[in-house]
Amino acid sequence: MNKYYVGLDIGGSHIAAGIVQVGTVQTITQFPVLTQLINSADRAEVILEQWSKTIEAICRDHNISALNGIGFAMPGPFQYEKGIAAIESLHKYDDLFGLNIRTMLVNQLSSQLAMQASQVEFVNDAHGFLLGAVQANGWKKDKVLAVTIGTGLGGGFYSDGQARIEGPGIPEGGFLYYQPFKEGIAEDYISTRWLLNRFNALKGSTLQNVKQLVDYYPADAITYKVFTEFGTHLAQFLTPVIESFQPDQIIFGGNIMKAYGYFKEAFLQTLKQTSYTYQIHMTDNTSSLAIRGAVQGLIEKDKEQHSKANYRETHQPLLPVEKLVLSSQGYDIYPTFKLENGSIYTGFESLADWIAAKEKVVIEGYGGVLWEQFVDNLNQQFIRKGVRVNWLCMDAAWKDENEINQMIEPYLGGDDPIFGNVYPGELSDFFDLGRLKKLQPKKAGINILYGCGAALAGWNAPLVYLDVPKNEIQFRSRAGNVCNIGALQPIKPGPQYKRFYFVDWAVLNKHKKQILPSIDVIVDEQRVEDITWMNGEKFRDALQSMSQHMFRVRPWFEPGVWGGQWIKDRIEGLSKEVVNYAWSFELIVPENGIILESNRHLLEVSFDFLMFAGNESVLGKAARRFKYEFPIRFDFLDTFDGGNLSLQCHPTTKFIQANFGENFTQDETYYILDAKEEAKVYLGFQENINKTEFREKLEDSFQNNTPVEVEKYVQVFPAQKHDLFLIPNGTVHCSGKNTMVLEISATPYIYTFKMYDWLRLDLKGLPRPLNIDRAFRNLDFERKGEKVQQQLLSKPEVIKKGQDWQLINLSTHEEHFYAIQRIEFDSSVEIATEGQCHILSLVEGSSITVRTGALEQTIHYAETFVVPAAAGSYVLINEGKSQAKVVKAFVKDDHC
Repeated sequence: MNKYYVGLDIGGSHIAAGIVQVGTVQTITQFPVLTQLINSADRAEVILEQWSKTIEAICRDHNISALNGIGFAMPGPFQYEKGIAAIESLHKYDDLFGLNIRTMLVNQLSSQLAMQASQVEFVNDAHGFLLGAVQANGWKKDKVLAVTIGTGLGGGFYSDGQARIEGPGIPEGGFLYYQPFKEGIAEDYISTRWLLNRFNALKGSTLQNVKQLVDYYPADAITYKVFTEFGTHLAQFLTPVIESFQPDQIIFGGNIMKAYGYFKEAFLQTLKQTSYTYQIHMTDNTSSLAIRGAVQGLIEKDKEQHSKANYRETHQPLLPVEKLVLSSQGYDIYPTFKLENGSIYTGFESLADWIAAKEKVVIEGYGGVLWEQFVDNLNQQFIRKGVRVNWLCMDAAWKDENEINQMIEPYLGGDDPIFGNVYPGELSDFFDLGRLKKLQPKKAGINILYGCGAALAGWNAPLVYLDVPKNEIQFRSRAGNVCNIGALQPIKPGPQYKRFYFVDWAVLNKHKKQILPSIDVIVDEQRVEDITWMNGEKFRDALQSMSQHMFRVRPWFEPGVWGGQWIKDRIEGLSKEVVNYAWSFELIVPENGIILESNRHLLEVSFDFLMFAGNESVLGKAARRFKYEFPIRFDFLDTFDGGNLSLQCHPTTKFIQANFGENFTQDETYYILDAKEEAKVYLGFQENINKTEFREKLEDSFQNNTPVEVEKYVQVFPAQKHDLFLIPNGTVHCSGKNTMVLEISATPYIYTFKMYDWLRLDLKGLPRPLNIDRAFRNLDFERKGEKVQQQLLSKPEVIKKGQDWQLINLSTHEEHFYAIQRIEFDSSVEIATEGQCHILSLVEGSSITVRTGALEQTIHYAETFVVPAAAGSYVLINEGKSQAKVVKAFVKDDHC
């Protein structure tokens, strides 16, 4: 069966369209080109309507009712992969600025041609011409430079079998038009605009195009002068480009090539000879080649029969739309906070219904949202409803990527693979205010402005916010499907996470806090094809209720090189395909989410929403010090049948504040939830520690892969259930294998300075980074010998008791700003919050009921839960047959 594609060459004054047919044996036939004049200074809706009608007309002329794709060869600036117009102040297509051309055309063509967004692609017009020329002339093994001259100046570079925008000899971005030349940029002197302006100024005429000039003044002295200057400019500009790139073939196209005879002599005489040979080709068949090149990517994609890409890389299941009923009543990996029935809506159709009643809407969202899929899915609903939408994208208003990179570079830590410094600025820093002002509603249809930071445009319109959990952002990052804010291409997951942590999330969280009171609709975007959403006012009411009652956050689970089997064997609903689970992030709130439930429908948002809505209710007294930061974290470190953690320490308070921009440091404790007989913990130095020798051994191990006799330098203690080991900042430590550690710690969670990792590679076979130098700048070598047993091994003490319960204080170090206690009870016990937020975990017993006010929720063994300070008090009711034990942590009053 033949496949049909429409290719379009978009010029400053014309649109050319052609059908490309691919036969069953991949033979390619190109039909005659249809060319129409166009006013590129017209309104966006007029331009898009003409483009749509041109596509429909050429399909109708050739009796084609179904297309396999549409390819556009478009002038820049343009975000080609996204289909977003970014042309501004170039005297052409300015009114398209910010519009999602792909989505709008799919919408407009829907009545005649049923197209999907994935079937519409864009290439730079010069690249389209370049690719078409390569295909037509058999230049696939050559280096090719393509130059197009019309309303603007275009350029394309081809080497090693593909068009390139960077590489040896290629100017920045792969573009010619904005390269410096004379007193401005190249396009100021090499374009029909320059030529006509120059001629009209000398002649006192008002010619509108080069054809008029050639027709009316073919032998005019001024005509000769202007074309001579033009040819000289072209040669002067291209000479260094040619010398740098060293192409085998140079092909010139564009409307002005029809007048090549007028400037040929000046061009060739001025063009400097190079030390190697190349061939020059001129063509007036530019549109035909551009059309062929515009559809090349679609043809290749169809030929390869690409399956739909997985947008996340993880074995952790995606949050379901509806609450699952598990076969056994145990640990719940999807804990929820229940709302009244009818609070949560599902699907794109219902959201489209809500939007369709509005004249304009702003759709804002967190970094990591898959905007293209979201917009396409929502647009399909508008197509079904016959609703016309103008889609404007915030991406067009970002500052130039190089400017953004220079702005944030001081905060990224250079070559350090893990650490940077928290960026202190705002999300608005990433936008060009002039471009932002150009994102204005169009006159016809519903106007939707979407993208990260959309609320900054200042539209007086309802606000929809798309949230996505940070763990899902990381899964998308590992699959190469998300960009950092202001970036055009994804980068590797490691550097991307570092930028997320120190830059993106810092500004996005500030912005989220600012707009929370204005949100009209909150959307859980993580299920790309099946969203859930709710009314903004009801959402804020839910946060208010949650800030006064017990709740759990959604935990998430990760494998690691030292990981074990405890979590994998005991927690239902997790993938069994992973090699192990090293972590369960029970309560690391900068990255955890909270799940709301209504009619079993689930909607997850990031935990920070709760802090922004009610930090004082949640934290009580501690809000004075920690403000909107949740201070305490709980997580599991599983080494059952696994390995030792890396030998490590954490930064001092002064160090973390000075070097990383954090407000407080990573003080930790290890509570032993479970252990085998041989379980142990490495903690503190031996009495006779030799600092110099220890460092030499570690550095020799790092450089020469030699083992270190760790126990010669570091003390080792047996670990038993319910032991508590204290790890204030600067303490050397690690958990040994065959322990299930409940790590109760201050919230900062990435500042681990590894010194020795037992000569292991990570799960991908790569070396794990060590930070020996930073560790030795923070290690406290006075924590050694007897001091370790006296100061770092917690000493239990009963401080209250009742008929069948007792409260045990588990002593912490003076550096710890939080206290830890254990509640042991047979039937029930009531606990007062005393103005502090309590973070708790059931560490023994099958299940308990927790009552805060009139709300009761069930907690199973090993589950972590939070009781906000505003709850005042809560009741723990033992539902099991044996004694229940609950560990509790809270900020010490004298550390608020």
